[in-house]
Amino acid sequence: MTRLLFIDPVTPAPYEARTPYDRPLGESETAVLRVAEGLAQAGHRVTVAQCGRRWPARSPGGVAYVPFDYYGQWGHLPRADAVVVLGQHKVLGGVRKRFPEARLTLWLHDVPGSRRRRFGKAAAEADATVVCVSDAHRAEVRALLEAAGDWPRTARVHLPVDDALGPDATAPDPDALVAFAGAGMGEVLEAFGHVRAERPRARLLVLGEWASRPALPAGVVSLGPRPHREVVRQVRGAFAVFGPRVDDPDVSGLTLAEANAVGTPVLVHPSAAAREALAETPAEQRQLVDARDPRAAARRLARWWEEGRPEVACPPHVRTGRVVGEWERLLGAARVAPRAVRVVAPPVAVAA
Repeated sequence: MTRLLFIDPVTPAPYEARTPYDRPLGESETAVLRVAEGLAQAGHRVTVAQCGRRWPARSPGGVAYVPFDYYGQWGHLPRADAVVVLGQHKVLGGVRKRFPEARLTLWLHDVPGSRRRRFGKAAAEADATVVCVSDAHRAEVRALLEAAGDWPRTARVHLPVDDALGPDATAPDPDALVAFAGAGMGEVLEAFGHVRAERPRARLLVLGEWASRPALPAGVVSLGPRPHREVVRQVRGAFAVFGPRVDDPDVSGLTLAEANAVGTPVLVHPSAAAREALAETPAEQRQLVDARDPRAAARRLARWWEEGRPEVACPPHVRTGRVVGEWERLLGAARVAPRAVRVVAPPVAVAA
């Protein structure tokens, strides 16, 4: 049995296996839950340490969730053969001192900004592997490392899509489109304006939190952050996920793969992350539009409304079972006989 420790030193609120059913949860935290619970089901001893947590808890799958104090004592943390630190490189030195023999990993879910540009030096000094969430993400991170002259090891492990997530009997509303709030929403709203001009009854339902929300044009409804079960319901019932924007900070493509998993096609700009997240089928080409042309998505939708939307599916390489296996190989965790437990896995991710 391999002892695995995940440390989340920056989460705004503690979370555990059932949290996604009760309140909105970010993509990073959702990924931690899926991977940690999946590793526990595979027979490993898994602990997730989080800032902001006051009391320990244990999930039905056997994962221990314990407090973590960024500036405090870490003597309560259990022994570990491998440690995964989420996002914050400044904690790597202390973690290496506490776990001198453990395999150490820095798990990035974004491209570090200027305040975190020394992540490469910190990772190299702590002998930590920098893990990225897509090949496109890894290429961006390696470009930053090269520019800084830092050369830690890097690896790529995709963010996981729940193995059980799939289509059901929900009939999509042909007039409903879903978008995820984030950078580039101005481009999305402009493109939707052209959709609305051709189909006045079309609606755009926006999920997630806006950094700065403009006055919403006709047909646009802000649903705000929602628990994952509600996000799944909205995506299932939509005709398509609508996100044509060139300025898209998404480096994982997880929401695209999850939309395809429930049978809902997407309309997005052909970024490297989007190409990677969508299945390698002819439908992939039909889901990619040039967002530099704000009318391109409207033309594609008009064709779908006339001819039928494409059939889509989630690519196998991002399913949780495959991703957990990649983490086992990366962490040097030998698989043992899994316990007979049910992993409580959140169904879909969306930025809180």
